[in-house]
Amino acid sequence: MDRDFICGKKYTISKTNTIGLPVLLANLPSEIKIFGNRMFLKSSFHVSLVCINEIIKKYGISDSEFKDSIIKDFCDFIQANDINLLNYSPDFKFVEENDLKTIVVMCQVSNLYEFFQLVDKKYGLKIEYPPTHVTLYILKDKLGIFLTDSDDIKNLTKAIPNPIGHSL
Repeated sequence: MDRDFICGKKYTISKTNTIGLPVLLANLPSEIKIFGNRMFLKSSFHVSLVCINEIIKKYGISDSEFKDSIIKDFCDFIQANDINLLNYSPDFKFVEENDLKTIVVMCQVSNLYEFFQLVDKKYGLKIEYPPTHVTLYILKDKLGIFLTDSDDIKNLTKAIPNPIGHSL
């Protein structure tokens, strides 16, 4: 899974310093063909909650302790404000950036907006609430694509009909 658990056994941190919420999905086709691309089902799934490295890049944060501070803030926050998957939307997207292509389903989670309000206030930032989603399919031996704000949705995605044949 290439992720370590943080704040107990519910949330993860990836090698790219993204805080994630693992989710289980079943009964999905192992392969989908779309726009001439063979897309393969990921082996595990998560909702990217806080893309720390992307925030550092986008906002030019130079504090070497920022990553650890955000993880601590997150773990403190979830003690009273559990972040959970609420539902999957019927909104599927094909995502393309350079040589990467993915299929994602958008979703809603609880309390994440409030966490970003806390971060904005504490660090003097104005982070746009991220477009919460789960990456379902990727190209063989390739990675997913960060979708961190509305510009990413506008510039990197294309709405597609439900490619799996049933709702999640």
